[in-house]
Amino acid sequence: MELGLDPRQEDARSTAARLGRTLLAPDAARFDRDGGYPIDTLRALGREGLLGINIPKAYGGRAAGVVAYVAAVRELAAHCAATTVGMMVTNMVAEAIAKYGDDAQKDAYLRPITAGQWPAAGFSLSEPGSGSDAASLRTTAVRDGDHYVLDGTKAWVTSGGYAGVYLVMARTDPEQRSRGISAFLVEPETPGFEVARAEEKLGQHASATTQLVFDGCRVPAANRLGPEGIGFKIAMNSLDGGRVGVSAQAIGVATAAAAAATRHLAGQMDDLAADHADRQRELADCATEIDAAWLLCLRAAALKDAGKPLTREAAMSKLFCTEMAHRVCERALRIFGADGISGAHPIERYLRDVRVTRIYEGTSEVQRIVIARETLRLMARQA
Repeated sequence: MELGLDPRQEDARSTAARLGRTLLAPDAARFDRDGGYPIDTLRALGREGLLGINIPKAYGGRAAGVVAYVAAVRELAAHCAATTVGMMVTNMVAEAIAKYGDDAQKDAYLRPITAGQWPAAGFSLSEPGSGSDAASLRTTAVRDGDHYVLDGTKAWVTSGGYAGVYLVMARTDPEQRSRGISAFLVEPETPGFEVARAEEKLGQHASATTQLVFDGCRVPAANRLGPEGIGFKIAMNSLDGGRVGVSAQAIGVATAAAAAATRHLAGQMDDLAADHADRQRELADCATEIDAAWLLCLRAAALKDAGKPLTREAAMSKLFCTEMAHRVCERALRIFGADGISGAHPIERYLRDVRVTRIYEGTSEVQRIVIARETLRLMARQA
């Protein structure tokens, strides 16, 4: 099994590493402290090809694949997880358009995304009353001639207020559950569209997270992504890929935390003294778990690159990587001691930023349900 990166993948990774150091790292603490949104940074990522890593070159993308994408996400997240999540969701929306969109939609939306003309694209599935149970969403889309009229509220939308286009899931058939959901590309200037309350969060302060309100929002029928009734399929397909991306994001944060803890511990000891044995064991566990997590992430990414099913493997990757990252950040905090909770060190930011990775794109509890369900199905097929 080849575990190295090919030239396209390495180019994406090295580009992300360079931009992480030069663009994300210098502003990460300031954005965390003061808030704001990294518009210029995200546009720069677009100009460097990191907002369309798995998008065909004909539409301005890198066409470098999913392994390249997770390698880039890991590098960026080690410097600023909040900026990286905007990049991740933008790539996710772009991939959905590339896979399900018609030629007109691809021309209209992929080029501005991949060029960095827009700082981001938004993904709108969750609602105030439907998070983990996404099929119960209540936002409606009623056909009215050559338009659909959307009514409802979306929650926890990354890059809300800054995205150039939003991928919105809405119910077109009230009699159906998941099969009654369709997907729409909604532009922010559309009448009846409003960016509502911005969320105050524990971490990832440079990521704008808002509600979206649709009140008689008239969206052209030409902006429906795919046929009616496949919106839930589009959403779940996007979340499979999104979970692989969140895995890489969590690994990036964990890598940064472990590196900081290693440097800190090395400065406290002249040699590998016995009284540091407990801390050494913690560093050993961090290093081992990070490598194991990366292998799970790479497996899921490689399956997606190969066009193979990855629901089970993506859920495994997200569950292990995000839980691992939280453990690593907590160990790093213990190694730093009281200094770790000071704003003088990034450890406390890493811990706050990584916590949400166990929630978005499906909670750890949901991942366990998915893994169990898919494992049972696999056993039934093999019986």
